[in-house]
This record gives sequence, C-alpha cells and structure tokens, in this order.
Amino acid sequence: MTALNRSQQDNIFDPAAARPVTVIGAGSVGSQVVCSLAKIGVERLRVFDHDCVESHNICMSAYRPADLGVYKVRALAEIVREQSGLDIVAEERRYAGEPLRDAVVACVDSMAARRLIWEAVRQNPNVGILVDTRVAIELVSVFAVNPSDQDDIAYYEHFLYPDEAALRPMCGEHGLDPVAKMATALAVMSLTNVWTYGKTRRHLKWLAGEMKLLAD
Repeated sequence: MTALNRSQQDNIFDPAAARPVTVIGAGSVGSQVVCSLAKIGVERLRVFDHDCVESHNICMSAYRPADLGVYKVRALAEIVREQSGLDIVAEERRYAGEPLRDAVVACVDSMAARRLIWEAVRQNPNVGILVDTRVAIELVSVFAVNPSDQDDIAYYEHFLYPDEAALRPMCGEHGLDPVAKMATALAVMSLTNVWTYGKTRRHLKWLAGEMKLLAD
C-alpha cells in the first residue's frame, strides 16, 4: 500500500483493529464511505453496485468528471488506488442476497434492498455490525446495530417499513454534498467506535437545516 502518513490518527484509531467491510451501494454516501475507510487504513473492502456514473453523481460523491459512463465500482477502485494504494474488491452487479460477514454498510436506495441485506445479516454470527445509512434531502439517519442482539433486532426492524411508507427521496437521490459527507462521517465513526471500544450509538440522526444531532 501507499505509505500514507496516518500520524494524526495514532491516538484515535488503530487500523489493525479494523475488520473487513462490505459496502452495498456506491452512490453519494457509499463511494465516500469506501474512500474514507481506505484512507484511515481499512485494507479489506468489498463494494457492490450495478450502476454507472451519471452527471448528477459528480457533485455529491467521490467520482470525477472523467468517470462518466463508467461502472461506479470500477471508477471507485481506481480512485481508491490513487488515494491510498489499496485494491478493493469491486462487484459490478447488484447485491443478490449472498452470504455476508464481518462489517456491512448499506448505502442503498430502497427499503426492499435493505430488507434483502437484513435477511442476510439477521442472527448471522459472522456479521458483527450492520451500518445502514439513510438520507432524505437534509435529514441523515444512520443505524449501527448488532444483527445478533435481540434488542438491536427489535429496534432496527421497527424502522424496516415498506417502501411506500419511506420518506422520499432517500439515499442521496437529491441533496447536498455536505449532507452526504455527514452520513459518511457518522457511518465511518460508527465502525471505528465498534472496532476500538466494542460499542457505538445504535441510531444517529442529523438535521442539516437545524444543525442538530440526535442519538438513540
């Protein structure tokens, strides 16, 4: 890997504590989550996405104008390699429910996709944490749950409602880059807290317009 100078994080996060991460969805939040994890030293990253980069992705994500028309995960692999020297596992396809393990980050745009991921991680002893990022214009909602903990299961499933009941738009379909960056920060810090301290907040919400952070 590229010898990045991580001295500023030495007393905050040790990359040796990181577990492999699967990121499902490489849009405005998912692409930035992958880049951020690579920069702090998370070496084992797998990313699923079946879409190509479109013009509206450029101002809200990690992608560059030169990436237009390229598969998101293919472009993201090149960006991560340039920034950190890391090679990610790029899956140029939609996640289809295959087995998951370690840490999973859901950056998807429908409740149906979240339910598919949840079915793969629920009471799965190989998955230590599920992070689910949701963005609706200026509202950020990030869940970080242990899918084998009964309290976390009950809490998360309360928010796993049908698509027709969900706020629209979701997951960066419309919004501002700083809002996507806040979702990214909350997701990444949820992971580092679990790896470092063994725990994190189960649900974080941020209202951009009111500059208000709420936690459960």
